[in-house]
Amino acid sequence: MSTLSTFSLPKRLVFFFIWLFMLVLAKTLRIGNNETAHRFLCGEIFKQNNGDASFLLFWHNDLLLIFLIFITYKKNFPPITVLVSSNKSADIFAALLEKFGYSIVRGSANTKSLQALKGMHKAIKKKHVIAYAADGPTGPIYEFKPGAVFLSHKYKLPIDLIHAKPARMITFSTWDSLKLPLPFTKVRFDSIKVMASEFESDNGKTLSKEELSQSVSKLHEKMHLISDYLKSN
Repeated sequence: MSTLSTFSLPKRLVFFFIWLFMLVLAKTLRIGNNETAHRFLCGEIFKQNNGDASFLLFWHNDLLLIFLIFITYKKNFPPITVLVSSNKSADIFAALLEKFGYSIVRGSANTKSLQALKGMHKAIKKKHVIAYAADGPTGPIYEFKPGAVFLSHKYKLPIDLIHAKPARMITFSTWDSLKLPLPFTKVRFDSIKVMASEFESDNGKTLSKEELSQSVSKLHEKMHLISDYLKSN
C-alpha cells in the first residue's frame, strides 16, 4: 500500500501542491558543471560499483536539495531506496519519493529499527543504492550515526558521501536548519567514495566498539572535508 493512499482528501490536496512545487523548482536549479557534479549527475560514480549495491549519505539539512536532484536526473541513476523516518511528519516526503518512482524503507535507529534493517537488507539484495541522512532523522546535526559503518563493513559495500551548497536558499528553523534552494539558484556539490575496506577490523570479523568509533570519526572527517571545500570555493 502506497503512503499516498493513506492520506485524507485535504492532505492529498496539500501533497499535490507540494509535488507540483517541487517538480517546477527542480527544473529551475542550475547545477554546477564541475567534474564531480558531472560524474554524479551522469551516474558514473555508481557505475564504479559494478552493478552492486552501495550507500549514499548526506546531511539531513541537504535532504530537500538531494531530492530535487533525484527528480531531475532520475533516469541516470540506478534503482535507489531511501530510508525515511517512520514519524508521521515524514509521510508527505515518503509519498513524494514514491510518486517520483523511488523505493522507500520506513524506520530509523530510534524507531522501527528492525523494520529498517530488514528493508535495507532486501534493497541490498536487489542491488539498490541505499540513500539516507548521515546524522539521522533527529540529529544531533552533523554527527554521523554508526549504522553506515556497520552496514558497509557487514555487506562489504562502498559509501558515497555527498554535500550540496545552493547559492541562494531559505533556511528553516528546524533542528537541522533544513535548506530549501530558491528558484534558478546555482547549486554546487562535491562527493567522495569510501570503500568498505577502510573499515576492516583487526580480527577480520565484527568491528570492536573502538574500531567502530574510529571508523565513524573517519567518515565524519571526510564529510567535513567536502563541506569545507564548498565553503572555500
